[in-house]
Amino acid sequence: MHELTKQHSCAFQQGPGWFTITPMLQDLDSLAARIGQLVQTMRQLQADRSALQARLTQTEQERNALRDQLARQQAEHQAMSQQSSEHAAQLESIRTQSEASQAELRSQITQHQAKCETVVLQLQASQAEVQHLRGAALSAQGRIDAILTRLPGAATE
Repeated sequence: MHELTKQHSCAFQQGPGWFTITPMLQDLDSLAARIGQLVQTMRQLQADRSALQARLTQTEQERNALRDQLARQQAEHQAMSQQSSEHAAQLESIRTQSEASQAELRSQITQHQAKCETVVLQLQASQAEVQHLRGAALSAQGRIDAILTRLPGAATE
């Protein structure tokens, strides 16, 4: 457009009092250049906006994926924590039952030991009585034999 300005400037510069179109054409050229720059800047801004919008969408998708992953991990953690608590309660219950069983077994052992000691004492007493009765039986047998040998008509050996 600048060449157009040169061609037309001649035609309208005819003398004093006539206005010249050259400054107007130069202003229009400058305005057209600025509009071109503005259009180019707008296109660049639109491209940047589209790129930023794409990045934002991608970032939101990544955020949503991370949020979902975090929710899953928290749910797994909660489940594991609950399972751990249940296992701890079961372990405590088993330990309590085991301690009760051990106490019962100790009590039974004590009772059996006491019964065993009683039976041993009774056996010893019975054995002592048997020995005593054997001695008495032998003594009685000896006396009976002595009496029988003194009886008339007893066979002599």
